[in-house]
Parts: sequence; C-alpha cells; structure tokens
Amino acid sequence: MTGTAVACPLTLVAHRLGDLSSNALWWAYLECGGNRSRIDMDGYLGGTALWPDGEHNALSQALNEALWDVGSPSLVPIRYGLDDPAAT
Repeated sequence: MTGTAVACPLTLVAHRLGDLSSNALWWAYLECGGNRSRIDMDGYLGGTALWPDGEHNALSQALNEALWDVGSPSLVPIRYGLDDPAAT
C-alpha cells in the first residue's frame, strides 16, 4: 500500500532554493518518471493536492537535482510506502 500526502516543508523549501520555473520543474519531474500535469504539480506544491508516494519521489528527484545544480545538498526526502521493505 502506498500513501498519499501533501508536500512536506522540505519539498517547499527545495522548490524555492532550486530556482526553477514551474514549467522547467515540471519537465524535470517528467524526466524523473512523473506522470501528473503541471497544474497538478502546482496544486501539490501549493498545498491543495495530495500525491501518492511514487509521484512525490519523482518530484523529489527533480528538486534534489535542481539543488545540486546550484551547489546545495539534497533536501527532499523519499517517501516509502507501508509495504516497501526499505521502510522498515
């Protein structure tokens, strides 16, 4: 079973620090395996949408890569589903 949740505070901080436009972030998210629309992503980052773990993880990768590009460490954590062996 995978969970759904709103964006965590570290996700929002990384979004601001990564210095990507919404459109550039959405393309980076798609390249990392994301499947949601840009409007859905904006809603998630705006706190009005819940996302499953897998979609968050694709966005997490895109945001962390943007942070690396500006010389910052990773901030956005990966989410593990309840049935994921790595969660234990």
